[in-house]
Amino acid sequence: MRRARLALLLVCTMFLAGCLGPDTAEWGSSGIEVEIDRNPATEASITTNLGATKATYESLSPVGCEVGEEIVTAKNASDRIKFTGYLSASVLYDSHDPINGAKNMDTAVTAAVAIQAMSNSEAENVKDGEGARIDVKEWNIPLMPETRAGTVDLDEIDSETESDWYVLGLIPTTENINDGFRSLSEWHKPITIHGYLISPTTVNGSAFTIDGKSQSNGYHRSTGSFAHTVDDNCNLNVGINNLQSVYVLVEEIEIDGRVVSSNGNDADEWKLGHVPFIGRGGFITFFIIVGIGGSVGMFLLSQMIVRQGAKETMKTLLGDEGIAKIKKVAADLKRDKKSGTMSPTERKRQHDREDKKIDSQKPKKSSKKDDAGISGFDLDSALSGSSSDGPSEFGGSSSSVVITEESKKLEKEMSDSEVAAGPAFGQQDIWTPPPKRDSAPVSNVVSSERAPKRTEHFSSVRQDSSPKPKPKSAKAPVKRRAAKKRKAASPAPRDPEPEYEAKPEPQTFDEEDDFSDFSF
Repeated sequence: MRRARLALLLVCTMFLAGCLGPDTAEWGSSGIEVEIDRNPATEASITTNLGATKATYESLSPVGCEVGEEIVTAKNASDRIKFTGYLSASVLYDSHDPINGAKNMDTAVTAAVAIQAMSNSEAENVKDGEGARIDVKEWNIPLMPETRAGTVDLDEIDSETESDWYVLGLIPTTENINDGFRSLSEWHKPITIHGYLISPTTVNGSAFTIDGKSQSNGYHRSTGSFAHTVDDNCNLNVGINNLQSVYVLVEEIEIDGRVVSSNGNDADEWKLGHVPFIGRGGFITFFIIVGIGGSVGMFLLSQMIVRQGAKETMKTLLGDEGIAKIKKVAADLKRDKKSGTMSPTERKRQHDREDKKIDSQKPKKSSKKDDAGISGFDLDSALSGSSSDGPSEFGGSSSSVVITEESKKLEKEMSDSEVAAGPAFGQQDIWTPPPKRDSAPVSNVVSSERAPKRTEHFSSVRQDSSPKPKPKSAKAPVKRRAAKKRKAASPAPRDPEPEYEAKPEPQTFDEEDDFSDFSF
């Protein structure tokens, strides 16, 4: 909320200082440019680029106020015509769109006003809120505003209307006048416009035409019941219709006690952002001193208040003794720092820097370790694949498994044993018990007595290098053994399943039997 208020204050300040304001038409070849002969005004030319295309109107005859035995409007007049009253509405143009109806001399108008005709003293006595209020709907054509229901509807003004009105299409004669049209955005103020009407004939007396057509609407009328006349102060009379709609070549504007002159050198010259009483420069000075200086002062004051509050809170929490100790510690730190002694924090930082420096100077450890020797594995032979002494690849070059010579020998022995056991796939081998001594007869009678436990460890018994053959009459229990697949190119024919033998009766062994041989 505070930020919004501050932004609004800054915008208002910029408006008052003249930094922001309504846009007006550009002066020059890309906008509007007017040349006029003065003292007296004998000829004028207008070049405008505010419409769809660039247009130039030359040999125009300004019509002013001729003061003599009789005050009348005339060419080459010695004075200018005035339009005095109360400013009720206005509009500024920076361009004109032909689609909206503006054409011909309308494209040279950079501002239009609706003024309630009255004397300057009467306009100054109008209180705020009591003047006529006009609700403008559209004002695309300078001399034909479209208004809605207000205190006065300009579309409905006629001879029965109680007030008199000017609707003026203003054409600037200088750049300062063009820029000064911004003052017209301040409505409900007394105003007087000084300028010239435009004659419907050129300097040489011929009819003023645009695209071969004579122009009359909005130009000076010298004859007929609607002829333009002036009063003793050169103010244009409104007439019986209570409305005058004309083009005006503006030479000067008086608004609310300020002046917009042709050269901008008037003593009471109006300037954008003018502030009453103290003026524009005074307001800027006041804003710098009071605004910026006051802000800085308030900031410093708030900092002092916050610090004082913090001191009081610390004193309440720690007491006088704690405050004294803190002051002593601060004084000691200050003294140590002044004498060159480092604080613990600085000392720790220094140690950290030294440690980092030492670590950076240490040589980096090699990430690769020396290959340890592996028994039966030759890394060079495995990589080269050409040596028969080292391990060879198993399954081709795409496999990562290698086999050594010892593995080959072991595999060969196993295959020989399988061939000796029998060719049938899935054939069951008969388990052969360990051989027994000749002196120990085999008894088929199961002893009821438990054999005495041997005192000797079975490892102390000498194992025979070759087992003795078992008599054929002895029956041994059958033990199943899974047979390995033979590496035959084609599977052998399947034999009928062997019949299972009857379960033999348990046998007894003498204590002299040798159980040290567990070979199968």
